[in-house]
Amino acid sequence: MQCCSRPVNSIVRFQSRLDIAMFVFFDIDATLVDHYKAAELAASKFHKHFAHLLPYSQIKFLKAWYEVSDRHNDLYFRGEVSLIEQRRNRMRELFAHAEPVLSGEEADARFQVYLEHYESNWTLFDDVLPCLDRLAHLPLGLISNGDFEQQRRKLKQTGLAERFATVVISSEIGIGKPAPQIFLEGCRRAKVSPEECIYIGDRLDVDVFASRAIGMEGVWLNRKASPLPDSPLPVIVNLDELEKILSTIARSG
Repeated sequence: MQCCSRPVNSIVRFQSRLDIAMFVFFDIDATLVDHYKAAELAASKFHKHFAHLLPYSQIKFLKAWYEVSDRHNDLYFRGEVSLIEQRRNRMRELFAHAEPVLSGEEADARFQVYLEHYESNWTLFDDVLPCLDRLAHLPLGLISNGDFEQQRRKLKQTGLAERFATVVISSEIGIGKPAPQIFLEGCRRAKVSPEECIYIGDRLDVDVFASRAIGMEGVWLNRKASPLPDSPLPVIVNLDELEKILSTIARSG
């Protein structure tokens, strides 16, 4: 675990007692649920099913899949397109070489091939349940981008549905991370101020920096051990390290 010292003007005031001071929020995908494993398995099945129509090898297709998905998901999370539109646009871009004109119905049918494999492969990281058990004395919540119905199914399927007192999903409020509104909505529902909250997520931009911008203590779950940024912030490489860093944050308050 790495915890970098923070400048005085960025120190958030936390009470010293963990059981009183902190409302702990988590991201869902790639933080609790192994989204990328499920997505890669599903995308591989998708490529095998449609290889005759796709101008990619399997390795190149996975790279293209993530690039296309990230670009269109960002538009969806910003509220610029609907869920159906972003899914159809992803299919149209991927199949543009072989089929320049793809109907909405055909795009939906093709995306469903991916979706069925993706949803059947949802699993938790091994460190999730032990971590949540250790934090059971604290109020816990979720702030996540995604479709409300899908994320709720994901929580139920992985056994997390009853673990969190407050759950905010971007499609409920029409805007996603990194917009401040979704973090503030989580605080409003939990009846706490941002300064009383910890937020743990796997992405620096949409999770850590965005939550810290409104006054939360953003903690970077750096599962891939990516290079550290210049800016000082709390970093963990797995959830087994979370309790220690929560204690460090509380003592600094």
